[in-house]
Amino acid sequence: MVSGDAPRRLHPATVLTSIIRGAPSTLLGLPAILAVTSDFNLLYVIGLAIVATLVAGFVRYLAWRRFTYALTGDAVVIESGLLSRNRRTIPFDRVQDVDIEQQLLARIFGLAKVSLETGGAGKDEGALDSVSLAEAHRLRGVIRGRAAAAHHAEAAAAGEEAPAPVEGQVLFAMPFPRVLLWGLFNFSLVWLAVIFGALQYVDDFVSFDVWDWLSENGDAEAREIAAGLAVGAWVSLALLFAALGVVAGVVRTVLRDFGFTLTDEGGRFRRVRGLVTHTEAVIALKRVQLALVENGLVRRTLGWSGLKLQTLGGSGDASGRQEAAPFARDAEIDALLAPLGWARPDPAELRQVSRGHVWRALARLVGLPLVAILIGGIFLPPVLFALTLLAPLLAVAMLRRRFHRYGLPGDRLFVQRGVLTRQMWIVPVRNVQAVSIRRSWLQRRLGTASVLPDTAGAGVLSDPTVHDIRLGDAWALAGELRTRR
Repeated sequence: MVSGDAPRRLHPATVLTSIIRGAPSTLLGLPAILAVTSDFNLLYVIGLAIVATLVAGFVRYLAWRRFTYALTGDAVVIESGLLSRNRRTIPFDRVQDVDIEQQLLARIFGLAKVSLETGGAGKDEGALDSVSLAEAHRLRGVIRGRAAAAHHAEAAAAGEEAPAPVEGQVLFAMPFPRVLLWGLFNFSLVWLAVIFGALQYVDDFVSFDVWDWLSENGDAEAREIAAGLAVGAWVSLALLFAALGVVAGVVRTVLRDFGFTLTDEGGRFRRVRGLVTHTEAVIALKRVQLALVENGLVRRTLGWSGLKLQTLGGSGDASGRQEAAPFARDAEIDALLAPLGWARPDPAELRQVSRGHVWRALARLVGLPLVAILIGGIFLPPVLFALTLLAPLLAVAMLRRRFHRYGLPGDRLFVQRGVLTRQMWIVPVRNVQAVSIRRSWLQRRLGTASVLPDTAGAGVLSDPTVHDIRLGDAWALAGELRTRR
């Protein structure tokens, strides 16, 4: 190993910020602690809490002392661990880029988190949380320079020409009005849980009940007026909850996507976004495995869609994919797909899945509710009126086949699914790692099968599976995918 910088520690304020970040979980546990220690003197409980905080702080201090990082001539070396030591060596030729993230608490203390993008499966494979902002920029400059030199040397050894760095060209950006509009589509129910919890808490301490009081002291006219007011109160409360849900969605979207910008830096996209937490992410184009274009019913009607890119090794996003354009027009999505050499399909190139898909959708959507209603109707006949509630599920099951289409024109597989939320996968055949054919009990009776093309970094819950096509077509599609790779 080539010698380099001496080992360094994280910023000392890391100890304090880690204690502050852990404070909310400690506060949530206070009610349980007070319930268990209700027989003890209050000063004793406070003293015990102070001792526990000091012990936790001392442990974090030891962890900070034992965490070091160093830049050698060919790698980044990170050592950590109190009892068992962990040494990670990340060669510069594996580093795709260096990201700097600043959350609100880090901004207050002038700190930043440095993350190394390597394309590996580990989200925090090379994370330094936290260093001073000046040190973060120094690390990014040094590591980027040495990584670029390593990539040039690797390309020269292979007889290839390494791409020259280019000035970032903005491909997609979301101005503030668009971010606000995007927030209107992100209705959040978090406020409902908070309000209901608060009402339940207040109800435990307020014993006055207006209905009991009216039944004992009010006349018929007063009770009738109160009933009308109650209906108005419930309507007002429902409107208030809806408004709070919209506001919560807008606030969350602004905090996350404020200043959303995607630039093309020659062979990679750089995404920057965030108001309170400023984040950067790099998407290396050669590591992109597939693209996903999705939209809901209202967004689709108004001409808006979102684009996500699945990269080798996944991503730090909750969905497992990198958001390239959360709220974009079709022309903007086409412009983002162009550097990858991809395009959305012509609808004429796609074909429907088999009619067996309708029967399987009916079994999955309607089967269990139907059995429950029929059993309930045996004991209570009015329950059978609930059968009318199954009409929307029947409609969705019938429409699923209409919108589930697939096609393999050329070297790309296209898979479309969804009635209300529509998804379109674009999968280059060369990125398909394996192809599986699955048949459930019902599919065997219907003579159908599902084809699962697997790509690196694929998500668990959302994948470009082609459901319920005829068995012969399934084997033919799987064979074409293997042959064209």
